[in-house]
Amino acid sequence: MNNLIIIIIPIILISILVFIGLVILQVFLSKKESKWPGLILPGCSLTISITAAFISGRPTAMGSSIMNAVLLFSICSIPTLVYTIIYIIAHKKKIPQQESVQYAKGVPANKNQEIIKMNIQDLE
Repeated sequence: MNNLIIIIIPIILISILVFIGLVILQVFLSKKESKWPGLILPGCSLTISITAAFISGRPTAMGSSIMNAVLLFSICSIPTLVYTIIYIIAHKKKIPQQESVQYAKGVPANKNQEIIKMNIQDLE
């Protein structure tokens, strides 16, 4: 019993540290200018979830293989949900700032540049 605890505790601690590191990486990627870097970790995590669900399609004494696959998919999708929530929160904070500075309704992009330059000149 003691040997089992000595083996399991470091594995759990390392797993928690890796997950925290990935959450920090997701926050960093979600704050990038482009939207695609913030979708890398949720996409990889979803792929792993789907793969794990298909691989676990063996019938067992506990129940059907479909129930096992759904349960495994649900558990493996928790990181996907966490990464997606981080991505959504980071973009909600970033989008209003960008819209107020860069975009005016109904005005083409080159006109927006001129409006921004005029606003800067007005401030000087």
